[in-house]
Amino acid sequence: MTNSEDFFSRPPPGLDRDEIRRRVELLARQPAENGDFGVVRDFCAQNLVCEFVGDKSRIPYAGRHFGVDALLNILRAINIDFAQSEQQIDDVVIDAGGVAMRRSVRWRHRGTGLEGRVDLADFVRFENGLIVELIEFRDSITILSIQGDPSWP
Repeated sequence: MTNSEDFFSRPPPGLDRDEIRRRVELLARQPAENGDFGVVRDFCAQNLVCEFVGDKSRIPYAGRHFGVDALLNILRAINIDFAQSEQQIDDVVIDAGGVAMRRSVRWRHRGTGLEGRVDLADFVRFENGLIVELIEFRDSITILSIQGDPSWP
């Protein structure tokens, strides 16, 4: 193969459609309250690339991050600031190794006590049985509002 063929070819997902769905649903519903993120380490590649879309000056974990340890640190930081409950998965679309998922979670800010339902859209890519890419869009306005950002009502 030439270099351009390497660049544009993707390894296979390594899992069947049902197992991909099971894994993304398990990740979406995992109980973060107990701080056990083992399932993340089990399902994600060490060289994972993840991006949380948003304004980094207002949401510290926004941006592109590299490695499963970076993702675990972000999840722990979110868990410190927010209690999460009532996870709901609204839609899941799977195409080969790519997944698009729309979901919502009730978040309560531990400092302000304010809470709200946060809508999220996750885009995940599997290669050789592991997640190698995760991009998440979330309802930043609700998050800023419940964390008491003075620029939001």
